Amino acid sequence: MDFTKAHGTGNDFVVLADLDDDLDLGADLVRALCDRRFGIGGDGILRLGRPTGGADVFMDYRNADGTIVEMCGNGVRVVAKHVVDHGLVTPRGDTVVVGTRAGDKPVTVHRGPDGLVAAVTVDMGPPILDPTDVPFLAEDPGAVSEPFPIGDTTLEVSAVSMGNPHAVTVVDDVTTAPVRSLGPAVEVDGRFPKHTNVEFAEVVSDHEVRLRVWERGVGETAACGTGACATVVALQRRGLVGTAVDVHLPGGVLAVRYDPQTHPSVHMTGPAVEVGSGTLDGTWLAAARAGRVPPTADREASP
Repeated sequence: MDFTKAHGTGNDFVVLADLDDDLDLGADLVRALCDRRFGIGGDGILRLGRPTGGADVFMDYRNADGTIVEMCGNGVRVVAKHVVDHGLVTPRGDTVVVGTRAGDKPVTVHRGPDGLVAAVTVDMGPPILDPTDVPFLAEDPGAVSEPFPIGDTTLEVSAVSMGNPHAVTVVDDVTTAPVRSLGPAVEVDGRFPKHTNVEFAEVVSDHEVRLRVWERGVGETAACGTGACATVVALQRRGLVGTAVDVHLPGGVLAVRYDPQTHPSVHMTGPAVEVGSGTLDGTWLAAARAGRVPPTADREASP
């Protein structure tokens, strides 16, 4: 099995090209591939599958814990770069349509001086704001945010879906935000029936935000494209930012544009980088498929 390692603003993936839908991608294999000590390492798996409808390629995304996920904003950019740079898809001008479980996403590729794709703009579609559709069990379905008691504290949370659920909260200083203490608790809270990604946002100005994300099924990640989009939508609804916002994440900057008065969709622009490629060892692959490569979390790691 051949693979490529790639990332979008530090949100990293193992990419598997499978346009004939031949790969048996079970949860054990996903967890083993994503393990950073005993596998390749990554926040998730991007399997490039056979497209349907008007899409050029299908993005089958799995989180590092093996769960199937509806949408990944950084992953869409990586998929677009891979299929264009490797000649798997002939773009229509600079446009490629990536199919996802959250619908087809038109993307525009931006090439660097070497002719390869350096950055990608994704039409993420309109945000989902109805709590029933997020899904989120809201106390006040019409509110842009609401108190969210968790443990011995209360957050002010805005629930937004970009094809996957997000809980956005504002903090004074993102560097000291309780991402790793409260993020896991909010992720699995019963008020989010499908669990949720959790965003901790520091508003720097009306056009600049600092953000850390606890990603559902992954943990804290260097970047989350859907999280950046959901955050801008949530903050704009609260009157805290404008229509064009640069979102600073630990892995880099994503430019998010959202003006519901002129266009219902959220647009996100960011880099896509391929690190390298290789072939999985056959013995390791057989062990991984059989569940004989336990994740690092199940082992006693050295200090």
